Amino acid sequence: MQQTANEVIKTIRALPLLEKAKVYQWLDEEKRESAQTIQTRENAKEQFERFRKAQEWVRENREKYKNEWVCLVGDKLIAHGSDALKVHNEALKAGIETPYLEHLVDESDWGGW
Repeated sequence: MQQTANEVIKTIRALPLLEKAKVYQWLDEEKRESAQTIQTRENAKEQFERFRKAQEWVRENREKYKNEWVCLVGDKLIAHGSDALKVHNEALKAGIETPYLEHLVDESDWGGW
């Protein structure tokens, strides 16, 4: 038989103080874990959205920055140039913890078999 929340609360109220403390501790842990799960999902959504915007920016600006490395945060250009390490370092200086870099090669140069 499954108990209702009100029945569980009534049972908890009847517990000795030390046993109630254990229940409170468990509830706090559950609350923290739920909050972390929600935050993880929100972070994943934000990262996906930034990546989607970056890919859109690349499609729109590939010709302008052909054969260069670009660092993007979403659709915002942070740094660009022919040296990936310099672009990466510029991004770090700009406060980007994990820079997203992409080399914009000329896709028309890609041949087939």
